[in-house]
Amino acid sequence: MFKIKGNKKRNVLLLSILLVAFMLIPFVSVLAETISGDNVIVESDETLEKTSFLSGSNVRVDGDINATTFITAANTEVNGTIDGDLFVTGQNATINGTVNGSVFVAGQNITVNGVVENTIYLAGATLKVGSQTNGSAFLAGQNVSIEKAAVIEKDAFVGASQAYQNGVINGDLSSSSESLSVGGKIGGDLDYSSQNKADFSGNSEVAGETTWKKMELESYKDSRAIFTTAILMQVLFSIAASLVVWLFVRWIRPDLWTNLAEQITISQLKALGFGALAVVVVPIVSLLLMLTIIGIPLAFILLTLYGLSLYVSTIILAVFISLWFQKRFSWSNVQSFWVFLLGLIILTILGIIPFIGWILGFITVSFGLGSIVLSILNRRTQIKSI
Repeated sequence: MFKIKGNKKRNVLLLSILLVAFMLIPFVSVLAETISGDNVIVESDETLEKTSFLSGSNVRVDGDINATTFITAANTEVNGTIDGDLFVTGQNATINGTVNGSVFVAGQNITVNGVVENTIYLAGATLKVGSQTNGSAFLAGQNVSIEKAAVIEKDAFVGASQAYQNGVINGDLSSSSESLSVGGKIGGDLDYSSQNKADFSGNSEVAGETTWKKMELESYKDSRAIFTTAILMQVLFSIAASLVVWLFVRWIRPDLWTNLAEQITISQLKALGFGALAVVVVPIVSLLLMLTIIGIPLAFILLTLYGLSLYVSTIILAVFISLWFQKRFSWSNVQSFWVFLLGLIILTILGIIPFIGWILGFITVSFGLGSIVLSILNRRTQIKSI
């Protein structure tokens, strides 16, 4: 049986990581404005010119940001103008300002009242949309309400338990919910599925055709066992595959997982911020590379490494959890492994839960990519100091 020399194995890993680094570093270090703290406020007389990442317990933007903006906070309030796309994750988010781009929000309670130039993407428990948008709206939640003040110029797509349409949709409305109440205007077609027909008030208006598909509870019960089995197999396969990857990389580079996880230990907010930025920046850079002939191979390599990085993010976060418990309770490596395995199982199971899985998935991927980026930046700093 042949053996691969340690230096060669290390070089293969470093080469893969450096390819990602060359694409990420210019954007992260030059184009990004990172602000973190317990309470982050962009005052009404402030203007941020760079792509901005804001993180903290509470984030409020009263001023203007002339670039794409990323916000991670328990409570977010945007009252100013965002001249670019807006990405928000957290518990509560309220958007009252103007966004000259698209809005992406994942959280528990989400309210969008401002003016949005492009499309709205919301996922959470309770969604309230009272904004005016020139694009479409994609809404997924437990309770989804399109308020009277809302004007959606294009189409609306709703997935919810209870859905309410009291605003103006100039395009089509496609809805899948247990119940649907229509009290506003739909300029196009209404295509919905629910257990009972929609409740139309006297002020409602549907200019196009209305199509209703009844949700069949019996067929749902019959397919539940098959669906549960499929989900269980998916979870088991995902855990097994992650363990194989963890063991393989540990054999090639025993300290790699620990080094990456320690980047999260040093600064959770920093890792989360750089990771969230990388989640969005890498696909954009890849698309730009594809515009040139010489850049096409690099784009495919970058996207491949990007996909691998997304996949190993769950492993990195599970290792971080095990290290945290190991240091806090002075556990042995054997005990730490079982915590790692438990963390891997919990993250995998939570990842398949609607809404919660989406939010957790974004956070997990952000931590994973952030740890890789920080590891690269630290290595470059060490090389320069030599």
